This record gives sequence, structure tokens and C-alpha cells, in this order.
Amino acid sequence: MVAPRALDSVTVSGARESASTHLPLSARETPQSLSTVAREQIERQSLTSVDAVLRNVTGIAVSFYDTQRPLYFSRGFQITDFQVDGIPTYSGSTNQEYDTALYERVEVVRGANGILTGVGVPSATINMVRKRPQREFAATVAVTAGSWGLYRGELDMNVPLTADGSVRSRLVLAPQIKESFRDRYAEDKTAVLAAVEADVGGSTVVSLGFQRQSNEPTAPIWGTVPHFATDGSRIDLPVSTSFSPAWTRWERTSSTAYAAVEHQINDDWHAKASLARTEGDTFRLVTYGYGATTAKAPFIDRATGSGATLYAGVGGGSEAQDSLDAYVSGKFTLGGRKHDLVVGLSSSRTESVTDVYNSLTAWSYTIPDIYTWDGNAPMPAYSRTGAWRNQTTRQAGVYASARWRLTDPLSLLTGLRVTDWHRQTDAYGTTGAYTGTSAIQDETRKVTPYLGVVYDLSPTVSAYASYTRIFNPQNYRDKNNVPLSPVVGSNAEAGIKADLFERRLQASLAVFRTLQNHYGVRDSSQPSGSLPDGSSAYVAVDGTRSQGFEIDLSGRIQPGWRVNAGFTKARVTRNASDLIYANLPEYQLKLGTDYQFRGALAPLSVGGDLQWQSKVEGFNIPHPTLGTTTVTQSPLALLNLRATWAFSPKLSATLAINNLTSKKYWANLDYQNYGDPRNVSLTLRAAF
Repeated sequence: MVAPRALDSVTVSGARESASTHLPLSARETPQSLSTVAREQIERQSLTSVDAVLRNVTGIAVSFYDTQRPLYFSRGFQITDFQVDGIPTYSGSTNQEYDTALYERVEVVRGANGILTGVGVPSATINMVRKRPQREFAATVAVTAGSWGLYRGELDMNVPLTADGSVRSRLVLAPQIKESFRDRYAEDKTAVLAAVEADVGGSTVVSLGFQRQSNEPTAPIWGTVPHFATDGSRIDLPVSTSFSPAWTRWERTSSTAYAAVEHQINDDWHAKASLARTEGDTFRLVTYGYGATTAKAPFIDRATGSGATLYAGVGGGSEAQDSLDAYVSGKFTLGGRKHDLVVGLSSSRTESVTDVYNSLTAWSYTIPDIYTWDGNAPMPAYSRTGAWRNQTTRQAGVYASARWRLTDPLSLLTGLRVTDWHRQTDAYGTTGAYTGTSAIQDETRKVTPYLGVVYDLSPTVSAYASYTRIFNPQNYRDKNNVPLSPVVGSNAEAGIKADLFERRLQASLAVFRTLQNHYGVRDSSQPSGSLPDGSSAYVAVDGTRSQGFEIDLSGRIQPGWRVNAGFTKARVTRNASDLIYANLPEYQLKLGTDYQFRGALAPLSVGGDLQWQSKVEGFNIPHPTLGTTTVTQSPLALLNLRATWAFSPKLSATLAINNLTSKKYWANLDYQNYGDPRNVSLTLRAAF
């Protein structure tokens, strides 16, 4: 017996459209570090969020500021380039938490990837590939129950609309409710995808779809859990500690309507155009635990539990993003050899509306005893003033990438993008009247290069090297009121990749050096609010760099035995003023394995993951007697286990246990909050 077959199973080792260049490249042909988490692994490991997926990816450090603001880092830099089907989709306000039910696989390309993205940081690109309609009927249903009142359902149904499947549809629905180990925190989440795809003639495919995800948390964490008691000792509060009354919330919704046309021009050339419109909205009413004032950190009296005062914040708004990507891709002959070429254009326009609310600075509530406090606090009165700010960001670019087959074993990869970028903020008063435009920024004809080389040492082993760049505009001005030029990031790496055991196992080794220069930080030589508009002066600094290596191994050692292993060293050096409020380990080790038994135990598969990191340090942490201090967390190891029993080829049950030892640890030291203790889930999955 085997587990139910996932819809649209994929072969990781085959050539795919590259998430960084659109070129048709296999993992071994790509001159960058690449990881893919396929649908089968997502279901096998019960990875219901992209957050859970990234915790299993080599070279990715996962943290968070608070419950609704996850943080992902690669090579020392925050990842903000999230794409869906190759189109950027990330929003800092409305679109950060992704449910995996809607996606067939998640691709991660580490380093600077500016050819398709345009602007960003030299960290990584996360590309989530949507599920697509298939020609034959298939369906899966899954129900999950778990710790802290977790109840989740998943329906994935593929329905052909014509007898031959030339017109087909797919529907995915995933509702979830869950409470938490944190006092009062709970979240309702719903994700849905509906898509129709049709063959037009023998060479064209047209796709239309809609997806939506809503996250509705109550009592979300905003802010930190104190490190210290009033006497300067570690306070070690329970992991359930929360400074959020039950009336706090942080709602987000995001909806995307999308369309694509793919046309096979001839045997060598095809064209594709994709269009998407994403609309989202958010609202938050939250509290933060400070000391007696917002300028003082909370230090808890060990005897009385006093020392924390709540202050509130309120905000909300909406966002609409229109995106277009169109390109042609194919092969051409030059010098007696066939080469690959992609030429395309992309554009996006984002309108971000921030609603203005009345100030809540007059509201505060002193917690009498954090150990016995039940979350009771008076709810502040709030209202919109009627004023709002509208930030418009436009980006347009043309790009080209090519693979030049110089000799049989040697390929040169080149790419170039030219980008125009504009941003401005328009303000409107309480009557709705326009009051002015500020923060106008323009970057014209910014050139982003891509260069790589791949040499096949054998039919299954290749060596490579690459250099990539990216830029990121910043809305800061110097002491002379002159805008700072964009941040410039770059990534240089070299490595070796191999397909082992008859291509069942992929291995890679990469060494890298990542730089970020011209990053804006507060100019300490100037007083706060010194610029004509009341803002503060910034100065550009260089010297943020990361260097190290990555070792990655994934696939099957033998039939029925899967392994995933990754080891990363990333030594990061920052300017002292370049604060990220997150703590990154220098070393990470991620090990995973799954084994399918044979014989009488053939229905059983077991597996597990070990995630280890070296020590992390938080600097300038407020301290009641020292002023500030350095906080260190020792090396940390988390163990997850799972087992699946297949009752039949179409029915299985999976038990998953995360953080088996219930290790108590900090997910972040600078913006300190606890990580998840032990939690258990049981999933029943049926295929039809």
C-alpha cells in the first residue's frame, strides 16, 4: 500500500522555467543555489504555511517580530521578494502570510535576483507556483486536528469541463481555526483558489483564476516579552505571556484575479503573457507593553508582577497592485550551436492607502500583576479622521537573458534588465480634499546585470560561478535635504552540483559573498527632525556583507528512503547603525529523512527533521541596572517527528509532532518573543 497520490506530481530534477531568468534550466544547469519543495513533501511533512516550508529550506533563517509579521533571511538579508507564478506579490501591509494549500511547489533561489524582480535586496526569491487544472478528474480531501484547538480542512478538486479535458477547472478550499499557547491569541484563516484553463487550437492555452486568503486573528502579539526583572536577573516569563487584551486584532485579506496566455509559436519558440490584479486590506488595533512611559522598557518586579504598562496603536488601509509580465523564449542557432534566449517586459503599479485615525497616545493601562492578569483592560475609543495618504509606486522594465552554449560542456549565461521606477505619496485631509504630494522618487534606466557560467565536468556533475546585482530605492534624505541614491546589492558565488544515484539524489556545494552598499541610517550628527518637512536626516553607509558556504542534499538514497540535508555558514558584518532587529546564527544545520517500510509494514512510513543553529546574540538590549547589555542564546536544536499509515492507496493518516522536547527558546532576541513549544497534529487524507 502507498499513500494517496498528490495531484500534479512533479520531477524536481527536470528542466523548468528559472525563477530568476525565465530560461529553461534544470537545478544543475542553474548557476545559483536553488531549492524546491514539491507538493509531495508539503503533504508528507504537514507544512500548511510557507513559513513552515521555509523552516526546512537550506540557508533560510526564520524569525518574526510578532505573530503577524514573519521574518525570513538568506545570507544575512531579509527576504521580501515573494512571487506567485513568477509575478511579485509581497506586501508589507496586506500580504505576508501564505497558505500552501493553493500551491503546487515552492521554489527558492538564493542571492540577488534583479532580472525579473527589478528592485529588492540580495537575499533570495521565493516563487510559489499555483496549482493548475488538469485534464482528468481527481480530488483530495484532508481534515486536520491538533494542539491548541487546531481544526483545518482542505478540498482540492480537479474537474474537466469537456470530455477530452481541453477545458478544465480546479477548486481549492482551505479553512482553518486555531488557538495558541499564547494567552487569548487565536486566528481564523481561509484560503481559496478557483481556476479555469482552456486549450485554444493546438498551440495556445488560456488560463483564468481567482485566489483569496483572509487572516483574522484576535489578541495578536505586537511587541516583546521582557528579558529582565527589576533586579537585573532574567525574569523567564511563561511562554504563554501576552500583553494583548482579547479585543485587540490584526486582520488581513488579499485577493488576486489573474490571467495568462501561453502560445507555442513553433518547435523552438513560445510566448507567455501574465496579468494579475491583487487587492488587499488590513486593520489593526493592538497594544504594546512598555515601562512607565513609551521611552522605557518593561522590567518586571519578581515579587509583585508589576512593571508593564500597555499603550495602544490603531491603523488600517488598503492596497491594489496591477502586474504584467510578458516574454518570448526559445532557441536560435549561432556558430553551429543552439542557444537559449528570453526577451520580455514587466510592469507594475501599486496604490497603497493608509487611513488616518485619531491618536491613542492618551490611552494606557498599567498591568497590576503580569502573573495573574487575565487580559482585562478597557478598550480605547478610536475613529477614522477622514484623512488618508495614497502612496503610488510604478515600475516598468525590459529584460533579456540567454544561455550561450560555447562548447559541449561549457555554457555562459547572461542577463540584463533596464528599469524605470517612480514613487510618490499624495495626502488628503479630513474633508477629502487633496493637501499635497511628498516623497517623490524617480529612478530612471537603472541597469541590472546577470552573469553566470556552468561547466559540465561529466554528464551528472557541473561546476558553476555567477554574479548578480539588484538595487532598492530608499525614501531618505541627507542633512542637505538631498535624496539618498538606491541601496545596491550584489551576490557572487561559485560551486559544484551533482546528480547522484541515477539522478535520484541532488547534491550541491556553494561558496558566496553578498554585499549591500549605500544603505541609509540615521545621521547621528544631526538632531532629530532637522529637515524642512520635519523628518530626520540620514546618511548612506557601506560595508554590510555576508560570506560563507552552503551544502545541500535532497532526493532518494534508495527507493523508499528520502533524505534532505543542508548546512550553512553565513558570517554577516554590518555597519553599527544598520539595525535589523533580528538575530541570525552563523551556522545552520537542517536534516530530514523519511522511510517507507516494506513487507508487512508497507503501509507505514516514518520520518523526522532536526533543525540546529549556532548561538545567536542580541546587542544593546535594555537592562534595568546596566542601561543596555548583550543577550546570548545558546545553540538550539529542534526535533520534529512524523508517521503516516496508508489504509489503502487512497486513504492515509499522518501524525506530526513538532518541537518534540518542547524546548523553550527565543525566536528573536532584539524583538524578543518565544518560539512554539511542542505541538501535535493528526491529518486524515483521502483521494478520489
